[in-house]
Amino acid sequence: MNKPSHRPPAHRSARRRFGFTLVELLVVIAIIGMLVALLLPAVQSAREAARRMSCQNNLKNLALACLNYESANKHLPISIPQWKDDERDLYHRPVGPDGGSLDIGKGGPGYSGKGWITELLPYIEEQPLYDAMSPGFTGNFYPQSNLFGKGMYNKDIRDDIQKQLPLITCPSDGISPRPSLVQFYFRGLPVATTNYKGCIGDSIIDTTESYDPGTLATNSDFGAVSDPPQPTDIGSADCHNTVDCNGLIWRASYFRPVKLAKITDGQSKTFLIGEAVPAQDDHSAAFFSDGDWATCGIPLNVLDFDVPPTQADDYRESVFYIEWYRYRGFKSLHPGGAFFAMADGSVHFISDGIETPVYRGLATRNGEEAVSLP
Repeated sequence: MNKPSHRPPAHRSARRRFGFTLVELLVVIAIIGMLVALLLPAVQSAREAARRMSCQNNLKNLALACLNYESANKHLPISIPQWKDDERDLYHRPVGPDGGSLDIGKGGPGYSGKGWITELLPYIEEQPLYDAMSPGFTGNFYPQSNLFGKGMYNKDIRDDIQKQLPLITCPSDGISPRPSLVQFYFRGLPVATTNYKGCIGDSIIDTTESYDPGTLATNSDFGAVSDPPQPTDIGSADCHNTVDCNGLIWRASYFRPVKLAKITDGQSKTFLIGEAVPAQDDHSAAFFSDGDWATCGIPLNVLDFDVPPTQADDYRESVFYIEWYRYRGFKSLHPGGAFFAMADGSVHFISDGIETPVYRGLATRNGEEAVSLP
């Protein structure tokens, strides 16, 4: 007869259950949470650094493409206006590749609204896109029609003008719709937008109300300065409706193409292209001559605090439509400033605390200002 086995209590107590207690588990979770909290800012900072580098490279490549264009055409990329107001003094001083007029009746190609970015496409490995857009290079853009249209509103190129190229898109801009449905002249039609615009100089835009401190932005969500420097003068006269500005690229630069030799202030001291935020400017259609320029007549990184990125499109659209002239300055979503490409192809980060006379001096090609990069 087998005797029952009696295991000593000591042997029974030696059997342990392995694992975490609830308290230990909570401690581990807390430690992991602390580590993640410590690492997250570093990860975000690394990502933004990568985005900044990509944005800087975009500007570098665009600037080099402009220099290659200038080498081939003997002038910087040009923009063609969309209406005849831009040639109002040409009959007194004929200039330009066709003798001074775009008028079809005078032998010109028409007021197509073809912008400098479109002109640059063959120089950034986008020749097929340029060729596809060619039906929009002739004919008068205005008045446009949803059913027909000419120039860059040509119905045959609607699919092409909404192609968002990475080279004209800043990775740090995560708020601008791509493509946009609220761009001026193209409302209701999807069009690509650009984060990079040509510098027209330091011109005011239509009115000195652009400088009203009450309208200058303090929206830190955009990286805008809290107290933008106010200009002590009104800058150069409004040029966006004329054939000549004191910068390098403007809406009607077709009539007065800028040669590098004309940059007497020095190529390394003259802005060529700067950053923009399409969600804060409904004149940002990438391939259109009225969407690819900005002015240093408005301080850097000025945005409208009444138009946050979460605002409804219809409200934002109405504000930009009525007071469009307030939004034509350079700006970015990089904290503290924006990148600019100079006329020598170099790229520099400009602080939004830059002094107004220096900022404006860097915008002109021949103003003889004694300024240098800060």
